[in-house]
Amino acid sequence: MGVQLVSDGNGKAVSDYAPEDAALLCAVGRLVCAWTMLEQSLEAKIGLLRDAMGDIRTVGARTRPSMAKLMTELRTMVAMRDRRNASALTEISAIERDIQRIDRFRALIIQGFHQPEPGGFTCRDSRNTIHHVAFDHLDGEIAALEGVASRLLAV
Repeated sequence: MGVQLVSDGNGKAVSDYAPEDAALLCAVGRLVCAWTMLEQSLEAKIGLLRDAMGDIRTVGARTRPSMAKLMTELRTMVAMRDRRNASALTEISAIERDIQRIDRFRALIIQGFHQPEPGGFTCRDSRNTIHHVAFDHLDGEIAALEGVASRLLAV
């Protein structure tokens, strides 16, 4: 079913995957795209805050900053903007917890993918424990990631 090891240099074309494998590839790709869109939304939000504060520097001019650095910068800028209103900082903390949870899930998928299984696929974590990930769970995490992006823009 699905993936085979390449020993003779002949790879398997994407069109040769079974329909359930194509759905798997699509779902994993959606997760990666949603994460990238979240990073871009966060960079845009920081850029807007900088413009509003009169700062014209660009975010990560030389190297792309990590998600942790972007969140730290967002927290700092919001704290400067809303000195007396802690509700925005509370929301940022909740968003950070959600991002960290989703990032652990994303790392499990990307680094630990093992093989397709009925209804999903299996992954191995850093302790070599096998986890079954259902497509519904993957779709839920993608939806959560998109929700985090909209919450970030509302801060």
